[in-house]
Amino acid sequence: MKQTVFLLLVLLLTLPLASCYDYSEPDEKAWVLAIGMDKGKENKLTVTTIIAVPKNIAGAGGGGEGGGGGGGQETFFSVSLEVPSLLSALELLDAVVDRRPDLSHTAWFVFSRELAEEGIEAYFAPLARFYQFRRSANIIICEEQAQEFLSRGKPILEDNVSKYYQLQQQAYQYTEFIPNDTLHQFYIKSKSPGVAAMAPLAALKKEKPINNGAPSPRPETDIPKGEYQAGQLPRQGSGEIEVMGAAVFRQGWMVGTLNGDELGAARMLEGTLKQTIKDIPDPAQPDTYLIAMVKPRQKPQIKVDIGPDYPQISIELKFEGDLLSVQSGINYEEPHMLHIAEQAITQSLQEDINKYLAKSQQLGTDVAGLGLSAKKNFRTWPEWEAYDWESKYPLASINVNVDYRLRRIGLLHETVPLR
Repeated sequence: MKQTVFLLLVLLLTLPLASCYDYSEPDEKAWVLAIGMDKGKENKLTVTTIIAVPKNIAGAGGGGEGGGGGGGQETFFSVSLEVPSLLSALELLDAVVDRRPDLSHTAWFVFSRELAEEGIEAYFAPLARFYQFRRSANIIICEEQAQEFLSRGKPILEDNVSKYYQLQQQAYQYTEFIPNDTLHQFYIKSKSPGVAAMAPLAALKKEKPINNGAPSPRPETDIPKGEYQAGQLPRQGSGEIEVMGAAVFRQGWMVGTLNGDELGAARMLEGTLKQTIKDIPDPAQPDTYLIAMVKPRQKPQIKVDIGPDYPQISIELKFEGDLLSVQSGINYEEPHMLHIAEQAITQSLQEDINKYLAKSQQLGTDVAGLGLSAKKNFRTWPEWEAYDWESKYPLASINVNVDYRLRRIGLLHETVPLR
């Protein structure tokens, strides 16, 4: 009898656990896919939200016309609100959108450069605290107003704008020109001594590309592809958005930018580079190129010696890759010639890394995280914080040794000039 009463009691207690009192229907929500933040005119912030139109996405996937959605309709719309804080916009959206806004699928948080240069710490705090925001989302810094950037940034190959944002960011796996830091990584770096935060730099396509003004190392020939950053690419066609380079931060303020080559060097030093393709002037004919694949063959070896005045840093970087093209027709595949190509590629990588290090010390931002290798020199965390790596890094003496090895020469046994 006691066992029966006990089982009935347990059954009664578990019945509420199977209820759906907190259910929510997906078709009753407005899915916010991106949020942009600008300086406000009548209030502190102008918050722009990109909201999906699921019925048009579904219609496009079922054979609708073009990338604009089923029947040529838009697959998203934007709403801009003047608010005192980011989360205030969530409440105001209820007044203008017929579904409950949901932020759990937000892929991009876009800050205008104007706002980032004045500091984003106050606006960044809700992103790390509010439960609906995923830390796998990305922080983007755009050259224009975030409102214009998001409204004009329409996908071409995708009907689903959320997938467009994700694929655009995933390009970091194939190129050195895009950082792979997520919201979580940005937050951790912003709070940790020994490393500085960075975010992808984006811009809208310009009618006439604007060069950054830096002189080309070989002005009589070409501008290296890595000297560009977002908003400067010499291109025609494709979508409105371009992502290249990085915005670097110190204590929550944006203090500068890195172009493609500088960002690539930073990623080599922090060990996040997967692969890249380099164009190296041919040592025998500088007006032509050796084109090579570059991959890390082991993790960067970084040693930091804490001196009495400033740190001394020694870095060993080892890469490998394939010889993809020899424009001059010189037979670098010969064993006695192979080391000449390796040396040229090594020298080019060394120059890019030294250029990045000089700029990072000038800006006082250690985005490659060299300071993280200095922590082991301190017994306690308070000692490490008291050392103040941020003030020591610009004075550091840095020595870099690069070693590159060619592993494969492609599908050609030897290079023979055309006749």
